[in-house]
Amino acid sequence: MAIFSVYVVNKAGGLIYQLDSYAPRAEAEKTFSYPLDLLLKLHDERVLVAFGQRDGIRVGHAVLAINGVDVNGKYTADGKEVLEYLGNPANYPVSIRFGRPRLTSNEKLMLASMFHSLFAIGSQLSPEQGSSGIEMLETDTFKLHCFQTLTGIKFVVLADPRQAGIDSLLRKIYEIYSDFALKNPFYSLEMPIRGRSTGGRGCTGACTVFTQPSWALGPSWCGCFVAERRRLSLRPPRRLCSSYSAWQWC
Repeated sequence: MAIFSVYVVNKAGGLIYQLDSYAPRAEAEKTFSYPLDLLLKLHDERVLVAFGQRDGIRVGHAVLAINGVDVNGKYTADGKEVLEYLGNPANYPVSIRFGRPRLTSNEKLMLASMFHSLFAIGSQLSPEQGSSGIEMLETDTFKLHCFQTLTGIKFVVLADPRQAGIDSLLRKIYEIYSDFALKNPFYSLEMPIRGRSTGGRGCTGACTVFTQPSWALGPSWCGCFVAERRRLSLRPPRRLCSSYSAWQWC
């Protein structure tokens, strides 16, 4: 069980904050000899498989890594252009890892706006007056949970269908947003919240950093998925942890 993503959307449909806390499983990794028997094309600044499904590799999969080096868009982490590198016979044999393409920042903005529209449509279609809109969408692989505040801010969590305690998590995120964003004099309402990773310092277990605001003043916090953490404390720095049933200060 896991929390996959967290989205915070303002009342106009703009994305305020987004976090991916789950790395998608790589679909396939294979060593190739020259010439490459897959057709790769550049689409939306990503190298995708256009033809040649085989061994778990599907059309639409993106190149995620080459020889263990991560690929970001059309370049490897060490600055090499992917298609140019794979077109050079001297670089073979080469190990390539394929998987579903990661969402870009623009795609995340678009998805937040689309959900905002679907939420409004759902409210209008409801046979009951004053409907709260979409609160949960369920698929076979994930559940989408949404909590809208009285001011129209939406907190959206994508989680494993078996994950419990999501309602408590949504309200805890709202509480933290109220305490550390709305009460901060340097924060402009409904503007993006930008943060920096703490690398999980101070948290134990299988920890995923939730966020740490980068404001010059005010307290900082991070969120961690930590199993069996029950200790409560309000001494700074305060850190938000999850025991997989509820989020709490620890």
